[in-house]
Amino acid sequence: MPPGPRAVLVDDHEIVLEGLERALVREGIPVLASFRDAESAQEFLRGSEVELCVVDLRLGAESGTDLVRAIRSLRPQTRVAVLTSFEDRAAVAAAVDAGATGYFLKDASSGELCEGLRRVAGGQLVIDARLVSAVLGDRPRPLTESDVAILRLVAEGLSNREIGARLHLSPHTVKEYLSRTMRKLGTRTRAETAARAAQEGLLPPVL
Repeated sequence: MPPGPRAVLVDDHEIVLEGLERALVREGIPVLASFRDAESAQEFLRGSEVELCVVDLRLGAESGTDLVRAIRSLRPQTRVAVLTSFEDRAAVAAAVDAGATGYFLKDASSGELCEGLRRVAGGQLVIDARLVSAVLGDRPRPLTESDVAILRLVAEGLSNREIGARLHLSPHTVKEYLSRTMRKLGTRTRAETAARAAQEGLLPPVL
């Protein structure tokens, strides 16, 4: 088995952290650090290269979604997977907009979870089948500032690589943003997505 992605775990329950770390290490995914609060995790990430973060959406008084957003801002190359319970479907939908690309229920088997985490670290979107409706639901969601910035450059005819260079993102990250925006708008192509956003007033006019 190839070496797994270097991971950081965040959960406010110590016993959950210990069990999760044992499961990942057993499956060949090295755990660099585990944290029980968002602030400590962010401080670690400021000085460390990490391929994968696994975040519990319920972090006591803190917001797991806010942490996902902070991680994506601090480390755009780091993939973020969230762990949740079935009752947290609204929080999962929020995590989509925050930039997570892995969505797993806490009752998943360790084998399923670790296989999914490897795929997330490799750049894939992985969703527990029971959460698909929450993640890819039909309800409209507003575009983020990053979505709009990327769509403006798409409308100018720039490639993913050119957009990434302009916005200091990797081409793969640009592709992920575009894929997420297409899901929001129900479109299939880059041109259709930019046109739909402009038509619905979601893409401000270029001044």
